[in-house]
Amino acid sequence: MDIIKKKCKVCPIGCELTIIKNQSVPSGYTVSGNSCNRGRDFGIKEITEPSRVLTGRVLLKGGHMSRLPVKTTGVVPKDKIEECLKIFNSTEVFAPIKKGDIVIENILELGVDVVAARKA
Repeated sequence: MDIIKKKCKVCPIGCELTIIKNQSVPSGYTVSGNSCNRGRDFGIKEITEPSRVLTGRVLLKGGHMSRLPVKTTGVVPKDKIEECLKIFNSTEVFAPIKKGDIVIENILELGVDVVAARKA
């Protein structure tokens, strides 16, 4: 029996989830320790399709700082994170930039943009 422990990140409560593989339920997993259905959904998704919103920095030219903080507009599959971060590190943008401006459009064809997290 596969038993996996994860901390829920859906809300500030941070429930300690226990996820057990269970073929007798439609999702294939039983989740306990959650205080809401969002926690159950998070636990199942974390096991079946782990993903994250990424943050990082890109090179900034012509601004008062050398690197601009950026973030993705949606989640990136965990197996694509390293590749995305390499793109972040090799990207160069030019000031002025407003918070929310698209810095990298549709990164890795994932349907997710990378936007400026502050103005520069």
